[in-house]
Parts: sequence; C-alpha cells; structure tokens
Amino acid sequence: MKKMRMRLFATIGAAVIVTSCAHADTLQVQTVPPVGIAASPSDAAAKAVLDEDLVSDFRRRADKYMKLHEKLQNLGDRQKQREDISENLVSEQALAMRLRFARHDARPGDLFTAPITMALRRAMAAELRGAAARVARESIREGAPATFVLAVNGDYPAGASRSVMPGNVLKILPTLPAGLEYRIVDTHLVLIDLDANIVVDYILDVMCKTC
Repeated sequence: MKKMRMRLFATIGAAVIVTSCAHADTLQVQTVPPVGIAASPSDAAAKAVLDEDLVSDFRRRADKYMKLHEKLQNLGDRQKQREDISENLVSEQALAMRLRFARHDARPGDLFTAPITMALRRAMAAELRGAAARVARESIREGAPATFVLAVNGDYPAGASRSVMPGNVLKILPTLPAGLEYRIVDTHLVLIDLDANIVVDYILDVMCKTC
C-alpha cells in the first residue's frame, strides 16, 4: 500500500494542503478557506463569470427588441421632446400600444431564456441573498415601487419610483442597449423599455424576500 505524506503550508488568507504519494509523480493541491474568514459577496460574484455564448445570445435578443422599438417609434413622435407632459404621455402610450400589438405573442423567457436565467440567478445570489447582502437589499427596497402585477408587455406604473440598482449587481448583468434598463421590483429582476414604460421581460425571485 502506498505511503501518504501530508504537509500543511500556511498562506495569507488561506491554507493549502499538499498531499504526495510515495513513488508518484503528481501532487494533489486543495485550497482550504481559513477558519473564521468567509468570502465576501463581491469575491463570490467575481468568480461567477457568465458564459460568453449565453451573454451574446441575450444581447442579440435585446438588440432585436430595440430594432423593433426603433422601427415602431419612427411611426410617431419621439418621447420627451415636448414641454407638455400630457402630450409626452400620449406619445409614450402610443408607442406602448404599437409594441404590444407587434409583440402580441411575447412570453416570459423571450429575452431571459432558461439558460441565461439560471446563470444570472447563480451569479447574483451572493449579492442579493444571505446576511452579507443585507445592505444591498435595503438600498433596493428603499426606492422600490409599490407591488404591481408583473407581466410581459404590461405597464410599469406611471410615476412609480424605480429602485436603485447596486453597482455590484450591475457589474454582473450583461450590458444593455440604450433604451432598456434593469430594475428589481419586489424580489424580481425586471427589464424595462424606458420610452414605452413597459415590461419587456423578467426573472422571478432573484432576491430573497425575508432573509
């Protein structure tokens, strides 16, 4: 039976256990977190790198949506170009109506497909769940709008506040084309069309409610 030798080396921030086997050419190295020190949410998020193919697919879908948005927007007056707020609201609602008609068969998951949804949930978990993410959750909830029925093509309530998106969460999420924004509503990640003020897609329960 092969004899085993184990040596323990102390390193800054972690312990490394090196196990060698007699008459063997390989070493087995295992990094062990030091007792009493836990990885910060940002450290965990930094390791949760999103797959490039998933990100590319999501961006392609977002770009496709914005091409439709631009096409339909060119059929009417652009938003926020007039001083009369009521006229801007009418223009916004007209764009929203055209988008709903063009996307009458839109469903949750059209942009946030199942693979990107799973990847984003994993990547955001350290930043939005658990005791270490308490401050981030509190900042989001401070500016959160009242709960409303969440539906693709549904209105984001006119005049409703938009929760702050912490920078550490935004760093995880794929970049968006101009005209789209991420927001967290209740515990859900929502993708909003700013000019039409409608929900484009969403992911349920990315943030814990009571933790």
